[in-house]
Amino acid sequence: MRTRPLGLFLLSLLLVLAYAWLLEPNRLRLERVEIKDRVLAQAWPGLKIVHLSDTHIAREGSKEARLLAQIAELAPDLILLSGDYRQWGKRPGPAQHFLAQLSAPLGVYGVLGDADQVQGREDCAYCHPGERYAERLTRPVILRNELRRLDWQGKPVTVVGVDADEAGLAWRKQLQQASGAADQTPLLILSHQSKAWGETPLAAHSLWLSGDTHGGQVLMPDSFWKLIGYKPDTDHMGGLYGDGQGSWLLVNRGIGQTARFPFRLGVPPELLVITFVEQ
Repeated sequence: MRTRPLGLFLLSLLLVLAYAWLLEPNRLRLERVEIKDRVLAQAWPGLKIVHLSDTHIAREGSKEARLLAQIAELAPDLILLSGDYRQWGKRPGPAQHFLAQLSAPLGVYGVLGDADQVQGREDCAYCHPGERYAERLTRPVILRNELRRLDWQGKPVTVVGVDADEAGLAWRKQLQQASGAADQTPLLILSHQSKAWGETPLAAHSLWLSGDTHGGQVLMPDSFWKLIGYKPDTDHMGGLYGDGQGSWLLVNRGIGQTARFPFRLGVPPELLVITFVEQ
């Protein structure tokens, strides 16, 4: 009789593991984020952004096809990416092919994550066509400590891509100069990791987009992630944060999962749609 409770427990554990391994990683959740900021709403009226992060693609399959179809159906004005496109230990080709299929009227812009910078010359194809290193891809445009000024209904949209390494952090001065320009143009900032957000005070209103955390992949209290030091920025594991001064941080919980821990439980894959409204 004592074996029955143990058997039920093991069966329940097996079912939870099966769900976390086979089902939830394929349950794509569309999250609509409405940022209530008068300055940003007036600077970018009606702008719709799709934010995609941490796809961790090993090979293109039905999940990637559904994701592409959903993004196309959303018809965003701008697509922004925050890194870790390929799966650790896998070739970057499938992830690069996936990214090349994304399109939006204002363009597709992104930064590289740590998983995208370990394959040597193969990783150059994220930024350059073939081995023509003097040329840059036009879709997506990977920003390496750079900015691009776009035009939206006659108003400027400044997209900044900051590397999550020492070079990127050294670029903070230029980022602060861009935010302190005379026209006070709001900024859209991309960085794989979010830690630099709290360390880089900006003069202009801004939206900083990051990923990296995967939301932990398993739903746990924030105090747990802080205790184990799971990621560089355990204060911002997922969602929207503001400093009360017009600087916003949005951390995407990502689409994929790491190769060593291929589970999601309570943290389904996340595709973000961002709009701006006046308060």
